[in-house]
Amino acid sequence: MADKKKLTGKQKRALRWKKLRMKYRLTITNEKTFAHIVSFRLSIHNVFLIVATLSLFLILVVYLIIAYTPIKEYIIPNYPELEEREKIEHNAELVDSLEYQMKLYAQKMQVLETILSGDDPSEYAAIDSIIVQQTENYANLNFDISPADSMMRMEIQESEALNVNFHSKTAGVRIENLFFYPPVSGVVSSNFSQGHFGTDVVAAENSIIHSVLDGTVLLSTWTIETGYVIMIQHSNNFISVYKHNSKLLKQAGDQVKAGEGIALLGNTGDLTLGPHLHFELWHEGKPVNSENYIVY
Repeated sequence: MADKKKLTGKQKRALRWKKLRMKYRLTITNEKTFAHIVSFRLSIHNVFLIVATLSLFLILVVYLIIAYTPIKEYIIPNYPELEEREKIEHNAELVDSLEYQMKLYAQKMQVLETILSGDDPSEYAAIDSIIVQQTENYANLNFDISPADSMMRMEIQESEALNVNFHSKTAGVRIENLFFYPPVSGVVSSNFSQGHFGTDVVAAENSIIHSVLDGTVLLSTWTIETGYVIMIQHSNNFISVYKHNSKLLKQAGDQVKAGEGIALLGNTGDLTLGPHLHFELWHEGKPVNSENYIVY
């Protein structure tokens, strides 16, 4: 005991470390015959490392089982079931979508109020947070009216001049007397119906979308479901809507002529399976089957 008291702190730590590393033999023998079966040479240090390693391994296994298997529903108190979690996620998506749609609705009301008051609505052309950058190069696109279009315009103007029932600024014009410029030439993939208030026309991506009548751009924006959308107000309470475009060429408040390029055909939005135009025609707040008046 006297010798131990004379040891320095460094020597005491060395002695304790030596005891930890001191080897012991663990032997397993047959109880009846005392025959030697197996033996292990261990130290307190080795036993501690083995126990710590096994404990960490068991903790990791238990964590993985709880985190990635359905057993967590029975172990964790008040843990929501799968259907409840899916409903929570779905409700969160609906809330985000509703908030976004409210912003678009507020923007539309601002545009309508600005147009009706005769002011410039260009500052409400788009919401900055939803503008999607376009990387395509459209510099080489030609928007000039072709000779064939010019000839057709002259023929239409001559026929309209002889038609006493037609006047773009006169209310009560019969729709049968109007000429609608085809928004795009292609193949109709989905017809107008009671549950589908428009006509889907499949054509080459980035084909030019044309305005069907003279009018004022009412809305030029982007939505989650229908992508890039442009809406035009025409005379006699007509509204035309063009959805799923890849790029919009006009802004809210712009004046457009019949046949003028207003957008490029695309495949934007969640409610689309390929490049096409979803075209809607509304008259006095009611959907109109454009296929009765337009040859696509």
